[in-house]
Amino acid sequence: MKKVLSATFALVLGLSCFAGCAPDGDREQEWGDEIVTHGASLRYAFDEFYKNGEVKDGTNGFSTADDVKGGRFFVSGAYQPKFEQADYSRKDVKLELFGEGSTRIVNASGGIVFTIPADEISADYSIAKYTTKYSFGDSVLSVSVESSNTYTGETNPWYTYASDWLFKFINSDKYIEANNLSRIDGSAAYEFTKEHSVGDLSIKEGHDVYRFDVQINDAQGIEYPYYHIAVVREENENAFFTLFVLKSKSDRSEEMNQIVQSYKHVNSKGVARNYLDAGKPAENSKWNPVTKAYFASLNYDYVNWGAFSASMPNIKSEQDPESGAYQNRLALSRSYQKGIEELWDHKFDIYPTYTHLSNTTGPHYFPKAMAKELADGDGRNGRPVLQLSYQFTTDNNNVQNKNFTEYTPLFDIMRGKFDEQFRTLARDIKEYEKPVLFRLNNEMNTDWTSYCALLTLLDPDIFIATWQRLYNIFEEENVNNAIWIWNPFGTTYPYCSWGEDLCYFPGAEYVQLLGGTSYEMNNYKTEAEAAAKARTFDEHYKTLYEKNKGTFSQWNMILAEFACGSGGNATGELGRNRDFQAQWVRDMFAAFNAENKPDWAKPIKGAVWFNADDVSDGRVTNRLRFYAPDSTAYDDLTETWQAFREGFAAAKKK
Repeated sequence: MKKVLSATFALVLGLSCFAGCAPDGDREQEWGDEIVTHGASLRYAFDEFYKNGEVKDGTNGFSTADDVKGGRFFVSGAYQPKFEQADYSRKDVKLELFGEGSTRIVNASGGIVFTIPADEISADYSIAKYTTKYSFGDSVLSVSVESSNTYTGETNPWYTYASDWLFKFINSDKYIEANNLSRIDGSAAYEFTKEHSVGDLSIKEGHDVYRFDVQINDAQGIEYPYYHIAVVREENENAFFTLFVLKSKSDRSEEMNQIVQSYKHVNSKGVARNYLDAGKPAENSKWNPVTKAYFASLNYDYVNWGAFSASMPNIKSEQDPESGAYQNRLALSRSYQKGIEELWDHKFDIYPTYTHLSNTTGPHYFPKAMAKELADGDGRNGRPVLQLSYQFTTDNNNVQNKNFTEYTPLFDIMRGKFDEQFRTLARDIKEYEKPVLFRLNNEMNTDWTSYCALLTLLDPDIFIATWQRLYNIFEEENVNNAIWIWNPFGTTYPYCSWGEDLCYFPGAEYVQLLGGTSYEMNNYKTEAEAAAKARTFDEHYKTLYEKNKGTFSQWNMILAEFACGSGGNATGELGRNRDFQAQWVRDMFAAFNAENKPDWAKPIKGAVWFNADDVSDGRVTNRLRFYAPDSTAYDDLTETWQAFREGFAAAKKK
């Protein structure tokens, strides 16, 4: 972008008379993301769009419209050559007003105004419903407007929300130490308790501000090692706040304070939207012929099926086919597969397994031998295709456990400390030769994974950087059989904009297939309550489809992990909602087998039932399993597996 106040720019205008010179309309220019100097547009943006001086910022040189030397006017997906009186009630308006050394940002649909201390910026509004990004100098500023707090009925709703879903880790000195970070000013964590849940009241009058300045140590190869984070809310406000995350190549603590001081919460105008279009997913040019053929087959009107019950071994000592541990796991896995296939009267098309980066026993490895025994499919040879869920965690994503170390591997991944392990993984997958549905870091938009943004300085871009790092290593190792699946959770936790699913999307060039996960845990106390409150399969997956259909209109999806429960015993009688579970399955097959499928069902080309229960303190909290070998515990779910059998039979008749 051209620097607004360059000498050349002034000469083109003549006599350096910007907004106060010639009358309206005679200074239009070729536009796109070019700076507009149309006088009437600048005056309307500064004085009339908001009529009570909301856009003014005298401290940073925006006292009158004459101080605005140029502007850009983003309206519902594109920059406009003019900005004048119109109906913006259903529009998404973002204004960039350039002055002497600063840029005044007006996010009208978000209801905020602030100043960036630079007059040369570029903006990214691709997911403006969730966050906007501004690049300038050696920095990138992400800005998210938040207005949801599910705890407003509590005595101290802000404390509950912020302690669970904002400051849980970034305010923890244990977290800082565990991840080899440091606080730039050397300060300790905030005192943040129910009795003392305010931040700094001195930075901006009338506002409660929480400021964190953090440096990533040992940052060779990390582009932005300095993080400046601000949460800004008006005093006593429990729902509306703005999150600023400024990442830089150098210490920009003071610049962040300037941004906070320039901030205003104004009346919201219009509707924020997303504009990201991922286009059509492209096959990887390195894929071998069987992988290309399998990927192409996903366009057929057929749902590939599997069920997860037990993972393959992932530590070296258990991967030797001669070992007892290997043979025990193989026998268990085969008994699950055989039993489910017999209940369904349908062979697995997909065989799922999970593995992590490592745990206390050391690095985890690709299960080459057992994958050949249990999977080894290519979509044509009658064997199931392997689905590998690989997760950047060292503790099985046990984030909510009281003994959690507060360590996330992502900073060390950016530091390159796992590169050799990644290369081993890449070579092993390539050696497998058959297609691998490679599902990396599923459910990232939650608060229970070791790679969620709660653990990465409230910045999903760190997730993206590590995803791209592993992908690039696979490319360097010429992996020719990995189909990459991006699989967020259906509902984002915490409820927020800054951590929504699209904030984690690594780019269409790094993904070939969507993953979908939306559970119906169905833990209502009675069958009647379940019937009234539980969401049907259609409701779950129509909602998921509608959420991002504009972004992924040409993409196929695999429900890489999903289920409906039958009622856990932690909240009542075990299996009390079994009838709803069976009906849920019937409804699912009705959608899959329909002669004219609903639009939301058409992209679904795979489905993997999570045939495993969630257990806490010996009690089943979520009863998702419908089958276990040599067990009578699930005999009450005959209606569920009968619904599966009937659904598969109907599919074969199509």
